[in-house]
Amino acid sequence: MRFILLHSPLTGAAAWGPVAAELASRGIEATRPVIPPMVALAAPYYESAARAVAAQVLSQGGPFVLAVHSAAGGLAPSVVAAAEGQVRGVLYVDAIPPHPGRCWFDTAGDGLVASLKAKAQDGMIPAWDQWFPPGALESLLPEGQVRERFVSELAATPLAWFEEHAPQIDLPSDVGWGFLRLSKAYEREAGEARRLGWPTLRRDLHHLSMATHPTEVANAMLALTRLLGLKAGA
Repeated sequence: MRFILLHSPLTGAAAWGPVAAELASRGIEATRPVIPPMVALAAPYYESAARAVAAQVLSQGGPFVLAVHSAAGGLAPSVVAAAEGQVRGVLYVDAIPPHPGRCWFDTAGDGLVASLKAKAQDGMIPAWDQWFPPGALESLLPEGQVRERFVSELAATPLAWFEEHAPQIDLPSDVGWGFLRLSKAYEREAGEARRLGWPTLRRDLHHLSMATHPTEVANAMLALTRLLGLKAGA
């Protein structure tokens, strides 16, 4: 069983690069599909993005454990549906839990929503690193190739994606669902996962620690996979 490491639609696949390398060093296969820029996709965005991801991974052969980061959490049910029964488990890694019938803005705090709407120009929300005060990204990702690759993949995103309601998709009962909290900012989401009955692990790292602490994150992901009764690499 191999991993699908799915980046947030607001960032890029480079965020998962160090974890993919760490898993490979242990003989565990991992693929990092790329969500096309939302500006290049047709609405409905959730369905279009899920089809694009499924097209990249299905040819590699499953079954899979899908790991989603941040805003990719909202896409996970659509990806599972598009993957034709090949996903056996889903790991929410500091990610937004499923929110059928609600849009991304509904999952965010009022202050952030107001800030982003004020920053919007010509129907586009600025790139993710421009949401925060100067130095915020630098405090998470030290200067070097990892940060350069991460920043190079950031782009503005259509306001319409933030406003689109996630589709009403039932979570398959034969798929395991778990949550890995990396940062205190996602404590609320971790609590929601627990209320859903999902196995939940907590690590006191930061939101982008897949890029800076790949060994710790890989260890936690494998532990969570085992809690779902699955075995990566089998």
